[in-house]
Amino acid sequence: MSGWNERIADAITAMGTEDFARALDRATETLFPYKICMVFAYEGNATPQSLYHNLPPDAARIVIWDYCTGPYLLDPFYAETERRRSGMAGLRQMAPDKFFQSEYYAKHYSRTGIRDEIGIFAAIGPERVAVISFARERGQPVFSARERARLAEVGPVIEALMRAHWGVTAAREARDDAAETALPPLEVLLDRIAGGVLTPRETEVIAMVLRGYSTTAIGANLEISDETVKVHRKNAYRKLSISSQAQLFSLFLKALDESSAPVRERHVASLRKRE
Repeated sequence: MSGWNERIADAITAMGTEDFARALDRATETLFPYKICMVFAYEGNATPQSLYHNLPPDAARIVIWDYCTGPYLLDPFYAETERRRSGMAGLRQMAPDKFFQSEYYAKHYSRTGIRDEIGIFAAIGPERVAVISFARERGQPVFSARERARLAEVGPVIEALMRAHWGVTAAREARDDAAETALPPLEVLLDRIAGGVLTPRETEVIAMVLRGYSTTAIGANLEISDETVKVHRKNAYRKLSISSQAQLFSLFLKALDESSAPVRERHVASLRKRE
């Protein structure tokens, strides 16, 4: 952690300015090596707002822009904001058990080149949560328990700075953008796909399938048997005239395209203003 005190002092000095996020990024670089740093603000089902990233434009189109126009609905970090408003969390510790075998991972997440990711959550408003995350690419090691502990140790400091900065400045602008760039929650989107023919339980089950949960994990979360999960999934697939998760994911993407065309235009415009 050599240099942490000096760099975090720079971040404190930069609070309230456009230099703050980069200064905070430079401070966390003293904790452990990583390739990507991102900050997103989440508020309910509103489209995530990119508050900062250190990516070049080509990479940002996939990791930032594409993510914000729909795939975030299946992201473990987004899902975690429904339960967490503080503290440190790692991708591999909170992702569903079959996340890395899911269609979402294969069709979107793997395109980012990210192998592992850890982040700090901070409440920046009554309903808003900001997440600063640090990612390593394929070919780099996953974050070790020691590195996760190191981030957790300084987490309260990072949280306090995030609340003080984004709770007053960028969060206000992001909230204005979010009002015009909201997509329906995943379950609502799936109900639209099915034309209202799925039961609430069937919708829950296929939502968890898309997020990367196994049959056993779905059963444990919903407190039903594996066989009951299979029956709900089979019935949902029959009603949707599909037979695989790949086909389900294709329907999800089609529904996203239909729902997010105006959202995508407004959101990409707002992202470009921040570049």
